[in-house]
Amino acid sequence: MRNGVARAVAMVLTAWAMQGGPIPALAQTYPTKPIRVTVGFTAGGPADTMARVVAKKLTELGGQNVLVDNRAGANSFLAGEQVVKSPPDGHTCWFAGASALSVARHLYGKLLLDPERDLALVTQVVSVPQIFVVHPSLPVRSMRELAQLAAKRPGQLNISVISLGGLVHLGVELFKISADVKMNNVQYKGGGPAVIDLIGGHIEAGLFDVPAVIGHLPSGKLRALAVTSGERVKQVPDVPTTAEAGYPNVRSDSWYGIAVPAATPPDMLRRVNQLWVAAIRAPETSDALYALGVVPVGNSIEDFNAFRAAEAKKWGDLIRKINLKLE
Repeated sequence: MRNGVARAVAMVLTAWAMQGGPIPALAQTYPTKPIRVTVGFTAGGPADTMARVVAKKLTELGGQNVLVDNRAGANSFLAGEQVVKSPPDGHTCWFAGASALSVARHLYGKLLLDPERDLALVTQVVSVPQIFVVHPSLPVRSMRELAQLAAKRPGQLNISVISLGGLVHLGVELFKISADVKMNNVQYKGGGPAVIDLIGGHIEAGLFDVPAVIGHLPSGKLRALAVTSGERVKQVPDVPTTAEAGYPNVRSDSWYGIAVPAATPPDMLRRVNQLWVAAIRAPETSDALYALGVVPVGNSIEDFNAFRAAEAKKWGDLIRKINLKLE
Protein backbone atom coordinates (compact mmCIF):
# COMPACT_ATOMS: atom_id res chain seq x y z
CA MET A 1 0.00 0.00 0.00
CA ARG A 2 2.80 2.38 0.95
CA ASN A 3 4.57 1.84 -2.38
CA GLY A 4 1.34 2.60 -4.22
CA VAL A 5 0.94 5.86 -2.31
CA ALA A 6 4.55 6.78 -3.00
CA ARG A 7 4.09 6.18 -6.71
CA ALA A 8 0.94 8.27 -6.70
CA VAL A 9 2.68 11.13 -4.93
CA ALA A 10 5.60 10.94 -7.34
CA MET A 11 3.21 11.12 -10.30
CA VAL A 12 1.55 14.20 -8.82
CA LEU A 13 4.91 15.88 -8.23
CA THR A 14 6.13 15.09 -11.74
CA ALA A 15 2.91 16.44 -13.26
CA TRP A 16 3.26 19.66 -11.29
CA ALA A 17 6.92 19.87 -12.30
CA MET A 18 5.99 19.65 -15.97
CA GLN A 19 3.50 22.46 -15.48
CA GLY A 20 6.15 24.55 -13.77
CA GLY A 21 4.09 24.90 -10.58
CA PRO A 22 5.13 24.65 -6.93
CA ILE A 23 4.97 21.35 -5.06
CA PRO A 24 1.34 20.92 -3.89
CA ALA A 25 0.28 20.92 -0.23
CA LEU A 26 0.37 17.09 -0.30
CA ALA A 27 4.16 17.19 0.05
CA GLN A 28 4.73 20.40 2.03
CA THR A 29 6.22 18.48 4.96
CA TYR A 30 9.44 18.74 2.91
CA PRO A 31 11.33 20.94 2.44
CA THR A 32 10.74 23.13 5.47
CA LYS A 33 13.97 25.14 5.19
CA PRO A 34 16.67 25.90 2.59
CA ILE A 35 18.36 22.89 0.98
CA ARG A 36 22.16 22.67 0.80
CA VAL A 37 23.66 20.66 -2.07
CA THR A 38 27.35 19.95 -1.56
CA VAL A 39 29.50 19.43 -4.66
CA GLY A 40 33.03 18.05 -4.31
CA PHE A 41 34.38 20.02 -7.25
CA THR A 42 35.18 23.66 -7.94
CA ALA A 43 32.61 26.18 -9.14
CA GLY A 44 32.19 26.39 -12.90
CA GLY A 45 33.12 22.78 -13.61
CA PRO A 46 30.80 20.18 -15.16
CA ALA A 47 29.52 18.77 -11.85
CA ASP A 48 28.86 22.23 -10.45
CA THR A 49 27.02 23.28 -13.62
CA MET A 50 24.79 20.19 -13.56
CA ALA A 51 24.02 20.64 -9.88
CA ARG A 52 22.99 24.26 -10.43
CA VAL A 53 20.70 23.33 -13.32
CA VAL A 54 18.74 20.96 -11.08
CA ALA A 55 18.97 23.26 -8.05
CA LYS A 56 17.12 25.98 -9.95
CA LYS A 57 14.12 23.70 -10.47
CA LEU A 58 14.32 22.39 -6.91
CA THR A 59 13.90 25.96 -5.69
CA GLU A 60 10.84 26.47 -7.86
CA LEU A 61 9.19 23.19 -6.89
CA GLY A 62 10.04 23.09 -3.21
CA GLY A 63 9.49 26.73 -2.42
CA GLN A 64 12.79 26.95 -0.53
CA ASN A 65 16.17 28.34 -1.55
CA VAL A 66 18.68 25.74 -2.73
CA LEU A 67 22.34 26.54 -2.09
CA VAL A 68 25.07 24.80 -4.07
CA ASP A 69 28.09 24.51 -1.77
CA ASN A 70 31.40 23.75 -3.50
CA ARG A 71 33.80 21.82 -1.26
CA ALA A 72 36.60 20.48 -3.43
CA GLY A 73 39.22 18.20 -1.96
CA ALA A 74 39.99 14.64 -0.86
CA ASN A 75 38.68 13.25 -4.16
CA SER A 76 35.35 15.03 -3.49
CA PHE A 77 34.95 13.38 -0.07
CA LEU A 78 35.16 16.69 1.80
CA ALA A 79 31.72 17.42 0.37
CA GLY A 80 30.48 13.99 1.42
CA GLU A 81 31.88 14.40 4.94
CA GLN A 82 29.92 17.63 5.31
CA VAL A 83 26.72 15.75 4.46
CA VAL A 84 27.41 12.83 6.80
CA LYS A 85 27.87 15.26 9.69
CA SER A 86 24.59 17.05 8.93
CA PRO A 87 21.16 16.35 10.47
CA PRO A 88 19.43 13.43 8.66
CA ASP A 89 16.45 15.53 7.61
CA GLY A 90 16.91 15.64 3.82
CA HIS A 91 18.00 19.27 3.76
CA THR A 92 21.71 18.57 3.13
CA CYS A 93 22.46 16.46 0.05
CA TRP A 94 25.66 15.33 -1.64
CA PHE A 95 25.84 15.67 -5.44
CA ALA A 96 28.24 12.75 -5.72
CA GLY A 97 30.03 11.18 -8.65
CA ALA A 98 30.36 7.54 -9.64
CA SER A 99 33.97 7.36 -8.48
CA ALA A 100 33.05 8.42 -4.95
CA LEU A 101 29.97 6.23 -4.60
CA SER A 102 31.10 3.05 -6.35
CA VAL A 103 34.85 2.99 -7.02
CA ALA A 104 36.83 4.74 -4.27
CA ARG A 105 36.33 2.07 -1.60
CA HIS A 106 38.11 -0.43 -3.89
CA LEU A 107 41.04 1.92 -4.57
CA TYR A 108 41.98 3.51 -1.28
CA GLY A 109 43.01 1.98 2.01
CA LYS A 110 41.34 4.75 4.01
CA LEU A 111 38.52 7.19 3.20
CA LEU A 112 36.88 10.02 5.10
CA LEU A 113 33.66 8.02 5.02
CA ASP A 114 32.24 4.70 3.88
CA PRO A 115 29.70 5.43 1.11
CA GLU A 116 27.75 2.23 1.76
CA ARG A 117 27.67 2.56 5.55
CA ASP A 118 27.36 6.32 6.03
CA LEU A 119 25.04 7.34 3.20
CA ALA A 120 21.55 6.66 1.90
CA LEU A 121 21.08 6.95 -1.86
CA VAL A 122 18.28 9.18 -3.19
CA THR A 123 18.34 9.11 -7.00
CA GLN A 124 20.69 9.06 -9.95
CA VAL A 125 20.69 12.53 -11.50
CA VAL A 126 22.47 11.99 -14.80
CA SER A 127 24.50 9.59 -16.89
CA VAL A 128 27.53 11.13 -18.59
CA PRO A 129 28.30 9.26 -21.84
CA GLN A 130 31.93 8.63 -22.71
CA ILE A 131 33.36 8.47 -26.20
CA PHE A 132 36.49 6.95 -27.74
CA VAL A 133 38.21 9.38 -30.11
CA VAL A 134 41.44 9.38 -32.08
CA HIS A 135 43.61 11.91 -33.86
CA PRO A 136 42.47 12.09 -37.52
CA SER A 137 45.93 11.08 -38.74
CA LEU A 138 45.52 7.65 -37.16
CA PRO A 139 44.41 5.22 -39.91
CA VAL A 140 41.43 3.80 -38.00
CA ARG A 141 37.70 4.45 -38.26
CA SER A 142 36.32 1.86 -35.85
CA MET A 143 37.10 0.23 -32.53
CA ARG A 144 38.01 -3.00 -34.34
CA GLU A 145 40.55 -1.14 -36.46
CA LEU A 146 41.95 0.56 -33.36
CA ALA A 147 42.37 -2.84 -31.69
CA GLN A 148 43.99 -4.29 -34.81
CA LEU A 149 46.47 -1.41 -35.03
CA ALA A 150 47.26 -1.67 -31.31
CA ALA A 151 47.88 -5.40 -31.76
CA LYS A 152 50.36 -4.66 -34.54
CA ARG A 153 52.10 -2.01 -32.42
CA PRO A 154 51.94 -3.40 -28.85
CA GLY A 155 52.63 -0.69 -26.28
CA GLN A 156 53.32 1.94 -28.94
CA LEU A 157 49.96 3.70 -29.30
CA ASN A 158 49.50 6.42 -26.68
CA ILE A 159 46.08 6.75 -25.07
CA SER A 160 45.16 9.37 -22.49
CA VAL A 161 44.26 8.33 -18.95
CA ILE A 162 42.45 11.01 -16.96
CA SER A 163 42.30 10.91 -13.17
CA LEU A 164 43.90 7.59 -12.28
CA GLY A 165 41.23 5.25 -10.93
CA GLY A 166 38.34 7.27 -12.35
CA LEU A 167 35.75 5.81 -14.71
CA VAL A 168 37.46 7.22 -17.80
CA HIS A 169 40.70 5.47 -16.84
CA LEU A 170 38.85 2.27 -15.98
CA GLY A 171 37.01 2.42 -19.30
CA VAL A 172 40.36 2.45 -21.10
CA GLU A 173 41.52 -0.57 -19.09
CA LEU A 174 38.25 -2.35 -19.83
CA PHE A 175 38.78 -1.85 -23.56
CA LYS A 176 42.39 -3.07 -23.46
CA ILE A 177 41.32 -6.23 -21.64
CA SER A 178 38.32 -6.82 -23.92
CA ALA A 179 40.41 -6.31 -27.06
CA ASP A 180 43.45 -8.08 -25.57
CA VAL A 181 45.81 -5.28 -26.59
CA LYS A 182 48.57 -3.26 -24.97
CA MET A 183 48.51 0.53 -25.23
CA ASN A 184 50.68 3.11 -23.49
CA ASN A 185 48.76 5.06 -20.85
CA VAL A 186 49.60 8.77 -20.72
CA GLN A 187 48.31 10.21 -17.44
CA TYR A 188 46.56 13.58 -17.14
CA LYS A 189 44.98 15.31 -14.16
CA GLY A 190 42.12 16.67 -16.24
CA GLY A 191 40.38 16.32 -19.57
CA GLY A 192 41.38 19.75 -20.90
CA PRO A 193 45.13 19.11 -21.26
CA ALA A 194 44.47 15.63 -22.66
CA VAL A 195 42.16 17.02 -25.36
CA ILE A 196 44.76 19.66 -26.30
CA ASP A 197 47.50 17.02 -26.61
CA LEU A 198 45.27 14.74 -28.67
CA ILE A 199 44.31 17.52 -31.08
CA GLY A 200 47.99 18.44 -31.31
CA GLY A 201 48.94 14.87 -32.23
CA HIS A 202 51.06 14.29 -29.13
CA ILE A 203 48.94 11.23 -28.30
CA GLU A 204 46.92 9.07 -30.66
CA ALA A 205 43.73 8.17 -28.78
CA GLY A 206 41.61 8.91 -25.76
CA LEU A 207 38.40 8.22 -23.89
CA PHE A 208 36.52 11.30 -22.71
CA ASP A 209 33.18 12.39 -21.38
CA VAL A 210 31.19 13.47 -24.44
CA PRO A 211 30.90 17.14 -23.34
CA ALA A 212 34.72 17.44 -23.31
CA VAL A 213 35.18 16.69 -27.02
CA ILE A 214 31.85 17.15 -28.77
CA GLY A 215 32.82 20.60 -30.05
CA HIS A 216 35.87 19.19 -31.86
CA LEU A 217 34.07 16.49 -33.84
CA PRO A 218 32.29 18.49 -36.58
CA SER A 219 35.54 20.24 -37.56
CA GLY A 220 37.39 16.93 -37.90
CA LYS A 221 39.98 17.83 -35.28
CA LEU A 222 39.09 14.53 -33.62
CA ARG A 223 37.50 11.36 -35.02
CA ALA A 224 34.88 9.56 -32.93
CA LEU A 225 34.88 5.75 -32.88
CA ALA A 226 32.24 4.71 -30.32
CA VAL A 227 30.31 5.77 -27.24
CA THR A 228 30.33 3.60 -24.13
CA SER A 229 26.57 3.91 -23.50
CA GLY A 230 23.93 1.23 -23.83
CA GLU A 231 22.26 3.36 -26.50
CA ARG A 232 23.52 5.89 -29.03
CA VAL A 233 23.95 9.38 -27.68
CA LYS A 234 21.54 12.10 -28.75
CA GLN A 235 24.31 14.63 -29.38
CA VAL A 236 26.32 12.28 -31.66
CA PRO A 237 23.67 9.99 -33.19
CA ASP A 238 25.92 8.70 -35.97
CA VAL A 239 28.52 7.33 -33.57
CA PRO A 240 27.94 3.63 -32.74
CA THR A 241 27.93 2.21 -29.23
CA THR A 242 30.80 0.01 -28.10
CA ALA A 243 28.39 -2.94 -28.26
CA GLU A 244 27.61 -2.13 -31.89
CA ALA A 245 31.34 -1.78 -32.49
CA GLY A 246 31.96 -5.30 -31.23
CA TYR A 247 32.79 -4.70 -27.55
CA PRO A 248 29.59 -5.16 -25.52
CA ASN A 249 31.48 -5.38 -22.22
CA VAL A 250 33.03 -1.93 -22.62
CA ARG A 251 30.46 0.15 -20.73
CA SER A 252 31.97 2.96 -18.69
CA ASP A 253 29.69 5.99 -18.61
CA SER A 254 30.22 8.35 -15.71
CA TRP A 255 27.26 9.35 -13.54
CA TYR A 256 26.20 11.54 -10.66
CA GLY A 257 23.65 10.93 -7.96
CA ILE A 258 22.25 12.32 -4.72
CA ALA A 259 23.05 10.93 -1.28
CA VAL A 260 22.01 11.96 2.23
CA PRO A 261 23.00 10.78 5.73
CA ALA A 262 22.34 7.08 6.32
CA ALA A 263 20.13 7.83 9.34
CA THR A 264 17.57 9.71 7.21
CA PRO A 265 14.14 8.16 8.01
CA PRO A 266 12.59 6.13 5.16
CA ASP A 267 9.53 8.41 4.83
CA MET A 268 11.76 11.47 4.57
CA LEU A 269 14.00 9.69 2.08
CA ARG A 270 10.93 9.08 -0.11
CA ARG A 271 10.00 12.76 0.01
CA VAL A 272 13.53 13.80 -0.93
CA ASN A 273 13.49 11.34 -3.83
CA GLN A 274 10.13 12.63 -5.07
CA LEU A 275 11.29 16.24 -5.09
CA TRP A 276 14.59 15.49 -6.85
CA VAL A 277 12.95 13.22 -9.44
CA ALA A 278 10.34 15.87 -10.20
CA ALA A 279 13.07 18.50 -10.66
CA ILE A 280 15.24 16.28 -12.86
CA ARG A 281 12.37 15.16 -15.08
CA ALA A 282 10.90 18.63 -15.56
CA PRO A 283 11.14 19.41 -19.31
CA GLU A 284 13.22 22.56 -18.89
CA THR A 285 15.68 20.75 -16.61
CA SER A 286 15.97 17.77 -18.95
CA ASP A 287 16.51 20.05 -21.94
CA ALA A 288 19.23 21.99 -20.10
CA LEU A 289 21.01 18.77 -19.09
CA TYR A 290 20.84 17.35 -22.61
CA ALA A 291 22.34 20.63 -23.84
CA LEU A 292 25.33 19.98 -21.55
CA GLY A 293 25.87 16.62 -23.23
CA VAL A 294 24.55 14.48 -20.37
CA VAL A 295 21.48 12.27 -20.01
CA PRO A 296 18.95 13.04 -17.23
CA VAL A 297 17.81 10.02 -15.19
CA GLY A 298 15.78 10.59 -12.00
CA ASN A 299 15.06 7.04 -10.82
CA SER A 300 13.69 5.35 -7.70
CA ILE A 301 15.67 4.72 -4.54
CA GLU A 302 15.55 0.98 -5.19
CA ASP A 303 16.73 1.30 -8.79
CA PHE A 304 19.58 3.60 -7.82
CA ASN A 305 20.75 1.24 -5.07
CA ALA A 306 20.69 -1.71 -7.47
CA PHE A 307 22.58 0.29 -10.09
CA ARG A 308 25.24 1.43 -7.62
CA ALA A 309 25.71 -2.14 -6.35
CA ALA A 310 26.22 -3.44 -9.90
CA GLU A 311 28.68 -0.64 -10.68
CA ALA A 312 30.63 -1.24 -7.47
CA LYS A 313 30.99 -4.95 -8.24
CA LYS A 314 31.94 -4.38 -11.87
CA TRP A 315 34.64 -1.81 -11.12
CA GLY A 316 35.84 -3.59 -8.00
CA ASP A 317 36.42 -6.75 -10.02
CA LEU A 318 38.35 -4.80 -12.67
CA ILE A 319 40.45 -2.93 -10.10
CA ARG A 320 41.48 -6.20 -8.51
CA LYS A 321 42.22 -7.72 -11.91
CA ILE A 322 44.61 -4.93 -12.87
CA ASN A 323 45.94 -4.72 -9.29
CA LEU A 324 45.32 -0.98 -8.97
CA LYS A 325 45.78 0.66 -5.56
CA LEU A 326 46.04 4.37 -4.77
CA GLU A 327 47.16 6.29 -1.70
